[in-house]
Amino acid sequence: MPSFIQEALGPDQWPTLVLIATRLGGLFFSAPLWSIAGLSRSARTALVVLLSVMLLPTAPHHALSERLIDLPLPLATEFLLGVAVGLTASVLMYAVALAADVVSIQMGLSISAVLLPTMEVAEPGVGQLHGFLAVVVYLTQGGHLMLLRGLAGSLRAIPPGGLVSIDGGTAAVLNIVGSVWSGAVQVAAPIMVALLVVNVAIAILSKAVPQLNAMAFAFPVTISIGLMMVGVSLPVVARVVGRWVEALPQTIDLVTSGFTPLTGGP
Repeated sequence: MPSFIQEALGPDQWPTLVLIATRLGGLFFSAPLWSIAGLSRSARTALVVLLSVMLLPTAPHHALSERLIDLPLPLATEFLLGVAVGLTASVLMYAVALAADVVSIQMGLSISAVLLPTMEVAEPGVGQLHGFLAVVVYLTQGGHLMLLRGLAGSLRAIPPGGLVSIDGGTAAVLNIVGSVWSGAVQVAAPIMVALLVVNVAIAILSKAVPQLNAMAFAFPVTISIGLMMVGVSLPVVARVVGRWVEALPQTIDLVTSGFTPLTGGP
């Protein structure tokens, strides 16, 4: 049996192993790919345990408090740290999904969701296409591995089980979540501008030719132009996602540096 596994199975290592697994559980809860529904709960648990054992030698050892009332706080802190690291990549997927929803509504592909919001409808094809492209770029550039490296680095910067000030980290996470809107604008901008020009042209045409049924004429035109622009804008989506993934290590460092270890223990 490898020495690091024997070390992990030692009773004195169990508290640190549990804390690392909790932080990884937060990552798997929020990060793209690791949180997909297709990954079964047993497989996700096995990955968390395996990665925790592999990361154990790199993390400072910590003994949990013997008082039961002190246990929830360090475990909750570790889970929050993992969720924060995972959100640095999740906001990218949320931005792409938001852009696709707005574009679908403007094209008329999601008109049923607007008129009947309580009706369960499948995700429009534009959202699926953008989502698949974002995932492909994310995986191709190793975004899922960047998250694991970032979490491994956070174990050294923020030792498991210690007291942590979350003020700076919470502010950094909120700033990143707010960037969902700017990312969605970058993804949807080419299509939205084209559809705006088409709608203005249809409005002018309907004024010039009152006999024209603008409603019946607008739907096929906006859908056709919109689908054409979706294809043209795919390289733009890939570039936006690529730049975001390239900046992911710096974003993770920014978030984790906001969680400041405090002196003392729980």
